[in-house]
Amino acid sequence: MVEAGKDLPSPKPAFPDGRTCNIGIIHPSSIRDIPRIVYTVSMRPICFISDYGLPGELVGICKGVMVGIAPGVSIIDVTHSVPEFDVVRGAETLRHATGYMPDDAVYLAVIDPDDKPARRELAAETGSGAYLVGPDNGLLLPAAEALGGVARASLLTNQEYHLHPVSKSFHGRDVFSPVAAHLALGVALDVLGEEVAPASLSPIDFPGARREDGSLAAEIIDIDSFGNARLSATPEDLDLDYGTPVEISVRDETMDATYVQTFGSSDNGDLVLLTDSHWRLSLAVNKGNAARALLLSPKDEIRISARSG
Repeated sequence: MVEAGKDLPSPKPAFPDGRTCNIGIIHPSSIRDIPRIVYTVSMRPICFISDYGLPGELVGICKGVMVGIAPGVSIIDVTHSVPEFDVVRGAETLRHATGYMPDDAVYLAVIDPDDKPARRELAAETGSGAYLVGPDNGLLLPAAEALGGVARASLLTNQEYHLHPVSKSFHGRDVFSPVAAHLALGVALDVLGEEVAPASLSPIDFPGARREDGSLAAEIIDIDSFGNARLSATPEDLDLDYGTPVEISVRDETMDATYVQTFGSSDNGDLVLLTDSHWRLSLAVNKGNAARALLLSPKDEIRISARSG
């Protein structure tokens, strides 16, 4: 902290002179050149989710942009392993993560397969006070609903808060990351661009579950690193007691399984149905890999019915 009566540190330039790799990149000086003492007082954390993967430089560059604007900002890497272009799985992962992140978070979400001129770029304030930043392609809305709904939303049309020049193919770096960093610093939502109606945010066609011919039909929405297949159904959809024998139908095959509360209620190698950490039904093999054993893939339909007799 700075002692009373002493001068604040001199503002830091956006990038030091002589750093040739940053030629052409411009930060708005009125925002970037803030004494560092401000950054440590009330910055929001940024929760970052993308389909960029970790082998390349994309995630690191986006984080470098954010730290360049807001030195000291806390960035939580929720995941960068969302399958490429899979907005549905990204939306489900983002929505789930909101239950475990700081209340004042800025969520930066980038799964952006659509044609750039055709989809909107926006930031939204939620009922809980958290912010969401990303493409308006359905990715943000489930998370916004989990955070109390969309209170306000703005298109990201004010280029003062973008990195320049703006690439046609990397808005995660040039638009979304700078905006997330400015929001973390305390920039007001309404200066980022034109305000839009909360009801105008794009919805997402999220798979659900349905009752059909005495069985519950659901879609695989994700397969985790253990090979467990997360379904679009919840325990409430199933409405069975733990320990109930069930039949699992995939394509033209039907297999016996048991609806269990924990893996400990089954033997090694057993096919089980249980509630996973996302509070969804998941098909798994105890100490095995259900996706590999049953040749499962996202979007496969699974049918579940109580075993008779």
